[in-house]
Amino acid sequence: MPTYESIFVCPPDLSTEELEELARKFEKIITQGQGEVISCNKLGRRKLGYEIKGYKEGFMYCLNFNSPPTLIAELEKNYRVTDKVIRHLIVKVDKKKLKEEKATSEESKDEEGKESPTSDV
Repeated sequence: MPTYESIFVCPPDLSTEELEELARKFEKIITQGQGEVISCNKLGRRKLGYEIKGYKEGFMYCLNFNSPPTLIAELEKNYRVTDKVIRHLIVKVDKKKLKEEKATSEESKDEEGKESPTSDV
């Protein structure tokens, strides 16, 4: 199954419970459509590059998931009809690139963990 990444933006005035309920709703749609949610990350409240539906800020979520391509249309439809989502984006993730990014992030973590020797010359 292909891997996808979806980001959706919600109005900043929603409560934490409403935001979590919305994320669970989309996760449920994915799992019911024979998909598998890899991760659901709260990206937090962010300033938008331009005003969207009267909002200058929005709360963002990022979903990474595996699913059959037929599920994407269903997920997009749900994003469009949900009033609490002001913008969304779904992109297909290149698995090779994903593996390279993971390897790079692990290498950078390893390098941060090592202390560089200092010398007093």
